Amino acid sequence: MNFKKSDKFLLIILGFDIIFIVFSLFDKFSSLNFYYFAVENDYGFAEKFQYLKFIGIAIISFILAVKSRSSNFLFFMFIPIYLYLDDSRLLHERFGTKIVSFFYKGSPLDTLIKDFRYQDIGEIVYILLISVILILIFLICYKLSDFFERYFLKKILKLLIIFGFFALFIDSIHQLSTGYLYNLITVIEDGGEMISISFITANFFKYLNEDRNKYFN
Repeated sequence: MNFKKSDKFLLIILGFDIIFIVFSLFDKFSSLNFYYFAVENDYGFAEKFQYLKFIGIAIISFILAVKSRSSNFLFFMFIPIYLYLDDSRLLHERFGTKIVSFFYKGSPLDTLIKDFRYQDIGEIVYILLISVILILIFLICYKLSDFFERYFLKKILKLLIIFGFFALFIDSIHQLSTGYLYNLITVIEDGGEMISISFITANFFKYLNEDRNKYFN
């Protein structure tokens, strides 16, 4: 089977994602300790691999902007840069705490329903606000693009929606679960985020390295 360079790249990064997800399942559901490889571990190996993908997308966006002599991909750069900063600086947790303090004077860790905390409400509100800003940035990028770039960006938008599904919806409902189900949904949430970002990274790599007409084949 003749794989393109971009296909090989996708298989490699997906392979790492799957390894981290498998290690996470062993860490959660066996006596083996793979904590530093677990996808939910802040600043663990899986998280740092995700950082590399965010940075990679930003770098490729910059190269595409230079090659096309257009500002559209410069605007898009803000999206992976923000996602990197949010993950590495825990922005949604920090600002979620500040938001919830405006309408709840108790501890942000107090529970509202079952294990659903006021902190979680603040994080959801913050993520929704940021999502609106990121969508506006994407629309600016889309408006400045030509036909080929718009076709490419539509594929990226679909993958970003999948990423958002795991980052917002799955992240929200996993607080309502307990025990083994909680652990499983945690791995599904972070694993889903990693895989969707891998597809975005691979698509940017493919679009950069292949002739635009060949990309659509």
